[in-house]
Amino acid sequence: MIGFAFTLIFASVQAQPASPPSTPEALRTIQSFGTCIADASTAKAAQTLAGDFRTPAYRRALDQLVESNRLCAASRGWARMRTSRLLLAGAIAERLIERDGKSVNRELAQAAAKPAASSYSPTDTAAMCVVRSVPDDVARLFASNVASPEEKAAADAIQPVMARCLPSTSAVSVTTDGLRAMLATAAFRSIHAASPATTKS
Repeated sequence: MIGFAFTLIFASVQAQPASPPSTPEALRTIQSFGTCIADASTAKAAQTLAGDFRTPAYRRALDQLVESNRLCAASRGWARMRTSRLLLAGAIAERLIERDGKSVNRELAQAAAKPAASSYSPTDTAAMCVVRSVPDDVARLFASNVASPEEKAAADAIQPVMARCLPSTSAVSVTTDGLRAMLATAAFRSIHAASPATTKS
């Protein structure tokens, strides 16, 4: 679209819980943008999210996904967004998981029966523990609308599991949106590692 200038400002890196809380409208916008990216660049998005989010290569790849999918924003009239890479990656991951129409809790349970995917931080390790321990609860969270009472209730049910999965020396406060995004990226890597050949472009 000629003359359209789109800016996405990343507020924090993937390895940290999302901060500070965004407005419900902003959270829904990021979720929609991530869904569009996952649909338009499925193979590239899957390759990116399967990688180590601590690396410059990951951050560049995510930035390139944003750049190459400007029309996702232009078609909706979005000119400027502020988010964390975590929230955007989580939105993309959720859509990648759900694209094939399979039961999310069943996919997570099947992945949990196989060796765990790599994790890259204490909170990521905890998120991987959660998606492998309570697939039904995680699927319920993903099925809820972003920034809804149902999402909050589903996240609150998972928070104690997240606390138990964290190393005993860690004390991390995670917002509902941050928890959802961390679980989504961990869930995608868990499923992807269990069945890497199923990802389609």
